[in-house]
Amino acid sequence: MRRSSLLLLPLLLLGTAAVAQTSIPTLTFNDAAANWSIVQSAPLVPGGQVKIVYDTDRLPGCRGTANDGGPGWAVTGYYQLNDGTVGSFYAGGRPNYPGQSPEAVLDLPEDGGLALWFQVTSLWGCSEWDSNYGNNFRFDVGSPRIVFSANWAATVYGTLKQGGNVVVDYEIVRLSNCRATKNGYDAWDVEVQYRFDGGAVQPAKTLAPVSGFNTRAQAPATLALPAGASHLEMWFHGYDWQGCHQWDSAYGQNYHFTLVP
Repeated sequence: MRRSSLLLLPLLLLGTAAVAQTSIPTLTFNDAAANWSIVQSAPLVPGGQVKIVYDTDRLPGCRGTANDGGPGWAVTGYYQLNDGTVGSFYAGGRPNYPGQSPEAVLDLPEDGGLALWFQVTSLWGCSEWDSNYGNNFRFDVGSPRIVFSANWAATVYGTLKQGGNVVVDYEIVRLSNCRATKNGYDAWDVEVQYRFDGGAVQPAKTLAPVSGFNTRAQAPATLALPAGASHLEMWFHGYDWQGCHQWDSAYGQNYHFTLVP
């Protein structure tokens, strides 16, 4: 299908803002009341960060009160990226200094695997571990991601680097009008269109590839970021075989992102 140029985009366009916000994913470690669940709020990406929220009731032993009336115990979290140097952070109990927050934020400088585990210790020498039975808790750190959610937010996870990749995770209900079928099959698509540094429009990539018996299902698209580019611009197009067209382009401004070396 022929792609329209930017100058020919319709005037009635969907969207809310041309620049996305940046957010920090959270890993929440719950206690028995929540079935020991671990909740990840968003993908972990290189160049980004992750916040750790740990319920200290996961390690209920080694309790006691210090002479000053405060807790005589503390929970320490440990982390390791790609089997590298082990780091630690305060996760609850007696703080190292007044006002210290038990919600640690860790940097994720590269992709790969993140391991986490926890230890409670007391002033009286008690020690217990929460480490997935010695296997540690493991999480994937993947490509930077831009999430376009159903509430019209656009959120960047990680750092968009020249010469790297970015995953475009687009909620296709944002463009839900063009959904015609033909002979019982889905005859529509939603795609991302984009360009770098104001140059030529790149070949569009589908965000609703054919799945199963000629039905379409939402799926992210991965874009390669040129080594010399400093700016990514994108917008979205929904269409079907009956000639319906719909656009999500932040009211004609398109969505803009800076690429760093």
